[in-house]
Amino acid sequence: MTVTKTLDGDTLTIKAEGWLDTLTSPEFHKETEDLKDAKNVILDFGGIEYISSAGLRETVTLYRRVSETGGSFSVQNVKAKVMDVFTTTGFDKKIDIRLAD
Repeated sequence: MTVTKTLDGDTLTIKAEGWLDTLTSPEFHKETEDLKDAKNVILDFGGIEYISSAGLRETVTLYRRVSETGGSFSVQNVKAKVMDVFTTTGFDKKIDIRLAD
């Protein structure tokens, strides 16, 4: 898994690529632990091929952290098979999740 972060004003874009699963979720957590000066967070999941329950947990944890500070949070560029996981779990009802074009 690779994670790149870009801060633009108070918006942090986190681009993740690969699998977000039990093996890679600790790395993802470490990379997303420090939100710097960001109030708003965009997760770019265009490169995520697979997400497990551990990856879902990290996504929801990050969503909660941002929401508690009054910031906005979205997951963008989600591939259809990853979106199926968000839909099945009902997370798409609480979190702003957008399919890839």
